[in-house]
Amino acid sequence: MSGALNIIQNVFRILYFVSFIIAFYLSLKRCFLRDGKSKVKMFFLSLLTNPYIVFGVTALTSIVVVFVCLCLSRPNELLDKNRGINLLLGVINSSWVVMICSLMFVITVILVSLLVGKMVRAHNKLLVVFVYLMFSVIFAFYSDRTSFNTNYSHDVETKLFILGVINTIACVIVVWLMYCFVINPLSKLTNKKRKINGKTFLIPPALFLLVYYVFDVYTLETGSADANIVFQLLSGMFLLLFIWAFYVIINNIRTTDDALSAKEEIKALSIEVMEALANTIDAKDTYTNGHSVRVAEYSRMIAEKMGLPEEMCDNIYNMGLLHDIGKIGVPNEIINKPSRLTDDEYDVIKTHPEMGYNILSKIKSKPELVKGARWHHERYDGKGYPDKKSGEDIPLEARIIAVADGYDAMTSNRSYRAYMPQDVVRAEIENNIGTQFDPEAAKYMLMIIDEDKDYKLHERTE
Repeated sequence: MSGALNIIQNVFRILYFVSFIIAFYLSLKRCFLRDGKSKVKMFFLSLLTNPYIVFGVTALTSIVVVFVCLCLSRPNELLDKNRGINLLLGVINSSWVVMICSLMFVITVILVSLLVGKMVRAHNKLLVVFVYLMFSVIFAFYSDRTSFNTNYSHDVETKLFILGVINTIACVIVVWLMYCFVINPLSKLTNKKRKINGKTFLIPPALFLLVYYVFDVYTLETGSADANIVFQLLSGMFLLLFIWAFYVIINNIRTTDDALSAKEEIKALSIEVMEALANTIDAKDTYTNGHSVRVAEYSRMIAEKMGLPEEMCDNIYNMGLLHDIGKIGVPNEIINKPSRLTDDEYDVIKTHPEMGYNILSKIKSKPELVKGARWHHERYDGKGYPDKKSGEDIPLEARIIAVADGYDAMTSNRSYRAYMPQDVVRAEIENNIGTQFDPEAAKYMLMIIDEDKDYKLHERTE
């Protein structure tokens, strides 16, 4: 090959190596450099652990292992210097060494990347492994085709030179395509403690590396220059497909995360609004400050003890917050009357479940809220109000809230008494199982009481 062609080829080689090293460093820095970490240390870490160094170590190890094994099986060849050298060269050119090296390379890349993930304290070490595997795929794709066989004719050598230059340029482009379209969106995920599907991210590039080396060796040993060109084109197409596929996957994950974050924000805002509304309702009654929030908390505790799904526990909490919303329509003089209510006044108080139902039924996005408001005063024996439902005809959520409501009523201060002692409250709930209270919900409320050794679950006035 002419000197001019050699210079051209070396220029492109340097361009590629510089691009690879810089993009690899920037990828680790952008995705995994935490506050307080040195950029210089990260740079040297990326240099010492980049796929070229890892491959060099695994290749040398593979050659040594295979050479030692051959020497142990054929020790006489070591006595002859020429035969020993030929044996070493045969090992280096052996396709078995390449196979073993490729397997060791993939394993070593994974182990090294996990170690780097630990060193940089990455939230998700699988994402570190993914970055290493993708750069390893680019490393495998880049190769100097003019150096494998010195017996090529001038025409074939020229063709392979052109292929090498095109391959080098393609690799430079691919390096920055991956950085722009995979690493940049990936960096938005690396600060989040989230699980990713390891099969989706790790298996494709790992399998590609193994299969690539097998076909690479086979093509070089048995194929023509044209076969090499076809192999490189197909490999390049697969590599671009990887970049496009992971770009889509990572952006979908980001979109999903953003949607979930927005949903969580809306959920938090909804709870804050409901808690504020509950406190506003409780403020009508001098002696029920914080009642709705406490009932909501006790209700969720019972639901969790019962092993109900998380979403149902959250719904029960929301129902507990708004179970007394109907009191907004009850005159203040009745709610705050210090003496005994008349029958007519009590009848007005008994309208608040239906009023609450009418208010909450307007919230079409959360139709379940009406259950707590309408039926929290129903009794298990059917003597409650407003609909005199009994047993399991009463929605489970309302049965749970009824127990929590009764517990808070006994453990809150009133104008005529302080909150009741814990043993008295426990006995009252136990005595009303099957009459006022649902047996299952009451059983779990008793368990909560028994676990509350210091009697912390009551209204605090201090």
